[in-house]
Amino acid sequence: MFSDEFIRDFSWNGNERNRLLVNMGNGSFVEAAAAYGLDSLRDGRGLAVSDFDADGDLDFFVSNYNSPAQFFVNKVARGHWLRLRLRGRESNRDAVGAILRIRNGSHRQMRVVTAGGGYASQSSRVIHFGLGEYATVEEIEIVWPSGRKQVFSSVAADQVLEIDELEGQGTVVGNGK
Repeated sequence: MFSDEFIRDFSWNGNERNRLLVNMGNGSFVEAAAAYGLDSLRDGRGLAVSDFDADGDLDFFVSNYNSPAQFFVNKVARGHWLRLRLRGRESNRDAVGAILRIRNGSHRQMRVVTAGGGYASQSSRVIHFGLGEYATVEEIEIVWPSGRKQVFSSVAADQVLEIDELEGQGTVVGNGK
C-alpha cells in the first residue's frame, strides 16, 4: 500500500514526448514530430488543431502540465485546401454530428463535426480538408444530424465555405493564402 507521502509525490503523468504521425497515403504512417519541430520535452496534455493564422494549413496549440502552453505555426504544408463551416437549422446550430465526405476521383476523405473531443483543449468546428494537388473538389456530401443530405459539385479549393442546412448553396467567407 502507498503511504500518503508517496501518493502526494507520485504522478500518473506519462511525461511522453509529442508525437506526429504523417499519413504516407498508402495506408502507413511515419513518426515525424522531431523532423517538423513538434517534438517537446514538456508534458503535453491538450491539443487544439485549427488554421489559427488563416493561411490554409492546420496549426497546433498544445497545453502542457506544469509548463506554459506551446503554439506551433505550420510553415511546411503545401497544396490546396478547403474549409467548411456548417450552420444547422433543423439540426443543432453548430452541426455537431454532421458527416462530411469529399471526393476527387478515387481519393476520398471524411470528417465528422465534433465538440468536446479533447482533454484540456477544443479544436475548431470548422472542418478542414487538405487537397494536395486538387484545385477543385469534385463532390462534397453533407449528412446533417437531422437526416437532411446536401451534395455540391465542382467546388473551388482554397476557400472557406459557409453552408446553411436549409439553403441549397454555400457562401464564400474567406479565400486564398
